[in-house]
Amino acid sequence: MKFMDDVPIYRQIAQFLAREIISGRIQPGAQLASVRQLALQFSVNTNTVQRALREMIANNILQSRRGTGNFVTQDLEVIERIREKAIQQSILGMYDQLHALNISDEDIRERLNKFLEQRRDGDGERALTKGCLL
Repeated sequence: MKFMDDVPIYRQIAQFLAREIISGRIQPGAQLASVRQLALQFSVNTNTVQRALREMIANNILQSRRGTGNFVTQDLEVIERIREKAIQQSILGMYDQLHALNISDEDIRERLNKFLEQRRDGDGERALTKGCLL
């Protein structure tokens, strides 16, 4: 995993794990790998992983079971809450970036509708949604 400089690493790990849970790649009730295994996977210190897990436990996303490890909550309302938060953060980021380019709300709405329509019809090329502008 490549880490960004402007966000603490433990928070990026917590966000990564939350995305894995939201997407279903890590199922509700599933046991996470051990702290040591996660530290190796992310190439970070075990204390960094521990801090990420503590944050997720404090937010009821994970449950710690003494002697057995950390488990994803089975509370689907908690998972839905973090899913909604992720969606809102993504939309806000896109909105802020487009407004920084002086694009109006109406133009954003029209372009987003056009984009979704193209994606539905299969005409939207994935190559246009990724990579360099030039």
